[in-house]
Amino acid sequence: MSYQLSVISYQLSVISYQLSVISYQLSVISYQLSVISYQLSVISYQLSVISYQLSVISYQLSVISYQEICFYLFSPSPQFIIHNS
Repeated sequence: MSYQLSVISYQLSVISYQLSVISYQLSVISYQLSVISYQLSVISYQLSVISYQLSVISYQLSVISYQEICFYLFSPSPQFIIHNS
């Protein structure tokens, strides 16, 4: 009986050790996932900055295009230019 109890005690200690190893591995995985989450948030921020910069560029290009359209619409055509001679 005493031998069986010692075997059971040993098996329980092995199980306890295995559970502690699993717990450690899960904590490592949790840490790695938090690092990945942080990196993804940094990437998301960088993409939002790029998106903002692209919208600014798009706005500037639309302003330039609008100015060119206005120039062509309101500039006198060559046939109406009076030449001073």
